[in-house]
Amino acid sequence: MNKLISLLLTKRLFDIRSVTTRIAIDGKDVPKKKQYENRITLIGADNSVSITDLKNAQNLSTRRELKLVKIQDADSKTRRPVYRLLTNAQYHEEELARRKEKQADDNNTIKGQKLITLSSRIADNDVMIGVKKMGKLLEKQYQVKVVISGDESEQSKMERIYTIIEKNLASSGKIVQKRNQGNNLRFQLVPIKDNDKTKNDTDSGSNNNNNDNKGPL
Repeated sequence: MNKLISLLLTKRLFDIRSVTTRIAIDGKDVPKKKQYENRITLIGADNSVSITDLKNAQNLSTRRELKLVKIQDADSKTRRPVYRLLTNAQYHEEELARRKEKQADDNNTIKGQKLITLSSRIADNDVMIGVKKMGKLLEKQYQVKVVISGDESEQSKMERIYTIIEKNLASSGKIVQKRNQGNNLRFQLVPIKDNDKTKNDTDSGSNNNNNDNKGPL
């Protein structure tokens, strides 16, 4: 009877140990590693940082009526995804900033190329009509390929038309690949990006200030 009770107690003890520990080759008990599933780094609405799991973060956002937003898939150091709790005002502000950034990227993307052909005998009024059309295409982020056709005796006229285009579109387009091909003068107008426009405006303002500071010679 005592032996039977002893065997039952030993089996029960073994069953309990098998749940919480594992046995190594040398017979020693090795505690099981704790499993941390769905562990995340959570940034609070007050910029506090904590480590929790996704379910608790979701419950916290519901209780506090906050938005739970994933801002990074996996941090390079911790290997944990990063989430942030945002108030409604913060969430709308972030959303507005993302839209503006996306719009800026779209505005700086070349959408295609358009061809405009002019004759060297074109009147000045018609040149300006063509210039306005080019300007609108550049604003819509199109490259504009321009061909001014004429003959060898009209080279000076073609250069004059080119100068008019260059002068009137300097703030919205950059001329590249200018070349004479046969009796034609060819070049391309490339839209100026927003950061390039800002730089040009800054340089222009700086030059104006320098000129204002100059006294009479």
